[in-house]
Amino acid sequence: MTAAQAGIPQSLRYSQKTDFAPRLGFAWRPFGNDQTVIRGGYGRYIEALLGSAVLDAWAVESSDVGVFRNVIANGKPTYTFPNPYPSNIAQPGTQSFDLANDIHYKDPYVQQWDLTVERELGKGIALRVSYDGNHGSNLGIIENLNQVHANTVGFSSANASAPYPIFDYIYYQTNKGYSNYNALTVVAEKRFSHGLQFQTSYIFARNLSNVGGYDPTNAFAGEGGGTISDPYNPGLDYGNVNYTRRNRFLTTFLYELPIGKGKAFLNGGNGVLDRIVGGWQLSGVLLFQTGPFMTVISPGDPSGTGFDQLVGNSRADTVQGVNPYAGQSIHQWINPAAFTVPPDNVGRFGNASVGDVTGPGTQSVSLSLIKTIRFSETTRFQIGGDAANLFNHPNYAAPNNLTLRTSGFASITALQTAEGAGPRVLQLTARFNF
Repeated sequence: MTAAQAGIPQSLRYSQKTDFAPRLGFAWRPFGNDQTVIRGGYGRYIEALLGSAVLDAWAVESSDVGVFRNVIANGKPTYTFPNPYPSNIAQPGTQSFDLANDIHYKDPYVQQWDLTVERELGKGIALRVSYDGNHGSNLGIIENLNQVHANTVGFSSANASAPYPIFDYIYYQTNKGYSNYNALTVVAEKRFSHGLQFQTSYIFARNLSNVGGYDPTNAFAGEGGGTISDPYNPGLDYGNVNYTRRNRFLTTFLYELPIGKGKAFLNGGNGVLDRIVGGWQLSGVLLFQTGPFMTVISPGDPSGTGFDQLVGNSRADTVQGVNPYAGQSIHQWINPAAFTVPPDNVGRFGNASVGDVTGPGTQSVSLSLIKTIRFSETTRFQIGGDAANLFNHPNYAAPNNLTLRTSGFASITALQTAEGAGPRVLQLTARFNF
């Protein structure tokens, strides 16, 4: 059947024609001078469904996927060689459809706003305090269009009343995602003068969404979004976005040491002495932040929807009053006693929320010391060294396995690598500029 025969566009989607994206901004000097400025703005930003829609429109003929589980009954497997594919293999309820999207899929949009107060403090130093927020609507998520309601009779019985009984799973993109972001940022900055410049900032951020799905990974979900637990209750997966750090402190600086000709110390030394003690420049990056948010999952099918068979392990139950960080070590970063595996077929998903525990934070001090020797206006020689994570603080990576009752639960097996947080690295450098 063609799209025209089905009475829908060839793109398999009715394009939205009511997009509206206004922008508004202002700047105000409340005291009539340049020392204090208040700025603010609002904007609505739209992102149309792109690559996923193309896949949906052009891959329908290859979207039917058979999934056949070989089981052993009375000592004999269902499918055996030399004829593993009997003629009756494609039974109703064994086929999956991958990939489909809502033909009335709306364009996702984000409303963003901010308010900033900037104040000049003198001596080239300025202070900025900002509030930033945004709200995402109609964001993309993935659901099983054929998923049954949570029940207590079990998947094998409930599946008989699935919306499309000839399928077991329909990979479906639709607009049930949303997000909320709020952040306070404080920044102090000094322009370069008297041999010194710096910028130091602190951010407190709260980022909540259901777009990552039932078990978000430490990455962006992409335009299609993640798979949600329950199509009938998309808010069930609303929680902390894992890659947003709640607290983040960052300082960068550059300082020309006040030694040598034209400086505060040893200004009157001869040329030989100046080439030895002068021309030193110290710079660095200081980073301190809390860890990423993580989600604990467990085996089983408490919802009775076959979620563990069709999608993956869903979230665990929390144990009230038990500290999830008790006895914390790299061998077990999360206390397993704070969570439990919910019983099968209890008519609900696990009550642990998305992103309800945090992984290891980051503490890193990286410094660079460079000496410059000038021979003329156009030639100079530089020599020095730098150290990433100078104090060699162990910044552990997040655990890979957060599935209850499995070997290596919440154990840490690696170190962080980004932003100079890995093991200490020393580097010497020499450079001639001409």
